[in-house]
Amino acid sequence: MVEFLNRYISIEKESTYGTNPASAPVFGEVDDESFATRMDLLTRQDMSHAVASKSVTGSEYSEGGLNMALQIDDFTGNVLAAFFPKTAYGSSIHTFDEPAVAADAYDSYTIVVGREQKQHIYGGMVASRLSVSANVGEYVMLSADFVGCRESATHAAVSDTAVTFDGAAVDALYFANGSVFFHDGTDSAPAASASVKSISFEVNLNRDTDNAYAIGNSTYTRAPPAQRREVTGTIEFNQVLYGDQTLDEPDYTSLVTEDGLTYNIAGSNPVLKLIFQEETDGANNYLRIDFYNIRFEAPTSNVSGRDTQTMTVNFVGLWDNGADKCMALSMKGGAAGSSAY
Repeated sequence: MVEFLNRYISIEKESTYGTNPASAPVFGEVDDESFATRMDLLTRQDMSHAVASKSVTGSEYSEGGLNMALQIDDFTGNVLAAFFPKTAYGSSIHTFDEPAVAADAYDSYTIVVGREQKQHIYGGMVASRLSVSANVGEYVMLSADFVGCRESATHAAVSDTAVTFDGAAVDALYFANGSVFFHDGTDSAPAASASVKSISFEVNLNRDTDNAYAIGNSTYTRAPPAQRREVTGTIEFNQVLYGDQTLDEPDYTSLVTEDGLTYNIAGSNPVLKLIFQEETDGANNYLRIDFYNIRFEAPTSNVSGRDTQTMTVNFVGLWDNGADKCMALSMKGGAAGSSAY
């Protein structure tokens, strides 16, 4: 039983790339993890031997991710800040924005994974891909992938009594206490949609790992640069929406018309707003996600002898010149602290 308790993940922001601060790690209640060291072998292909006889290690790096039910605490705050580094705190609300200037550069982190007898230290880890999904009647799930320097030597695991989970006193957000708002700009912002069955989105930073190396070192010497930021998502409705919708949901007819459908409002109004709340006090414990310019793909809707007809539509998040961003997050309450990440 002691071995089972010695399973944990912590995250801590670095001040110098690849250097473990080892001062104030934040532990999270994570469902599973997949961090691992990778080595690209260089094997000689000389024709003089029936079997290759020489091989050396080329590039060395770490990669992997974590999956967890999304709850409002400082562990989640650090993970979100890895993807939205322009952070601020005020009036008990944390805000997360995309980088706008050089000062908003993405941070690097040391991630420590306790695996029963030993702990594994992955330094220089930078955000790669973030995914959030919500299905009716289920917890809101968060998945985050990182890439970074090769793993350092293993160490003795921290005693289970020394591991304090930041969000131990709160439960995760779930979609029974969630709302999805659409705004097509034709009138005042309508009420929450009553037709959304599930929604998910992904942020991919497309890290350029090839240009993180330098001669003289087999692992990364700088953070792999983030390239074009890609935002995509999927919405499933519990029925096919025909005709103009009073709650501004995208309807089937508009989605399949020539040139498709885009939601974009002049100014800084979000066109898609997601709010996920805690059960006990949702007004003061929530995560809000705003999208300011989205382009929908053609919908999918099929029937069979045993399935109810539903509608699924994918979308792409685009930059909005009025809001000067593609998307933004705000988080309040839970076990989140009072300082920006």
